[in-house]
Formats: sequence, structure tokens, C-alpha cells
Amino acid sequence: MSQVSGPLTPLDRRRVLTGAGMLALLALTAPACGSAPPPPAVDDLEAQRQLARRDSDLAAAAGAALEGPDSEALAAALEQVSAERADHARALAAEIARAAGKPVPEETETTTATVVPDAPASTVSQVASALRAAADSAGKLAVASTGYRAGLLASIAAACTASYAVALAEPS
Repeated sequence: MSQVSGPLTPLDRRRVLTGAGMLALLALTAPACGSAPPPPAVDDLEAQRQLARRDSDLAAAAGAALEGPDSEALAAALEQVSAERADHARALAAEIARAAGKPVPEETETTTATVVPDAPASTVSQVASALRAAADSAGKLAVASTGYRAGLLASIAAACTASYAVALAEPS
């Protein structure tokens, strides 16, 4: 076998192992030189949590305002919507805490129909509109998210859509 002359030299095992070791060392130290990843944004989740709390209160108030035997089924549907939106608020609060690296807060808020004197009672139409807006907002945020957060937001959007389109739909 003849030796190659000029700038091309044969590689020996020692040079290959040394080069591989240097590359491995570089790969381990390079991330340490970069900046830390930014903390997950939770502002959008907090806005969704506030919407869920508001919708829960709105549905509870609308259910409490209904009168008469013909409205029992609708009042029960509004009560269910209120409970679901309260669950959404709790799930969002847990995700916010997880993203911030904090323990999940104990839920102390309860959903009650708050009646403000001289304020018009909430209507089923207002609840349905609020749910439609919440579904749209959560759906858009789900598309922009990944992982568990995307699934949580998509689930909330689907639940809101089912609530206004099925549970609160006016019979035709």
C-alpha cells in the first residue's frame, strides 16, 4: 500500500477518537453558554380562567332567575354549565400553577348566583353568547399551544361549544 503524499494524510484511530471526544465535550458545554428558556407564558391561561369564572357565575345567575315549572330542565342545564365552567377554571388554575412551578392552589371559590340590585338578570342568550366567545377564544389558543396545554384548551373549547349548541339550544 502506498502512502498518500500532500495535504491528505491517513487518519488513525487516535485522531478519530480525539475528534469525537472534542465534539462530545463541545455538545455538552454549548447549551450551558446559551440563555435559559423563557418561562411559559400564563397570561393567556389566566384570561381563560377569568372567563371560566365569569361564565360560571353568569350561568348560575341565569339559572336562579328562571321561574316556573317549564323552566326546570333549562335551569338544570344552566346549573351543569356553571359546574363545568367552574371545573374549567380549576383545571386552568392548576395548569397556571404547574407552569409557574408552584403547588396547585386549593380551590376556595364557590359558584353562587350573585344578584346585584337593580341589575337585569342574566339570560340564557347571554350565557350562550359568553360560551360561544369562550369556545372561540380557547380554540384559537389551543391551536397556538402544544402538549397538555393544547389538549386542555381544546377540551374546554369543545365543552363550551357543546354547552351552547346542545344544552342551551332553543328547541325548534
